[in-house]
Amino acid sequence: MDENTVNRTKAAINALIDVEQLWIENTPDYNLSTQELVVLKKRLERAMENISKIYEENKAKMTAAEEEIKKMHEGKKRK
Repeated sequence: MDENTVNRTKAAINALIDVEQLWIENTPDYNLSTQELVVLKKRLERAMENISKIYEENKAKMTAAEEEIKKMHEGKKRK
């Protein structure tokens, strides 16, 4: 994977950590304030955007890896 993918992965993880922290801070009622809802929205959008970019930019590589693993397993079954 390239540097952009690594950076996007880190950004997505950090955004999700921020989301988790919001939930932890609002346990047990999860009644977020207006400001917290805005922060939640921004963090979720950031995570979704980065995850979508990671997926789209690496889809062909990931699919090829899946196919390679399938072929390896098929070869083992024949033996």
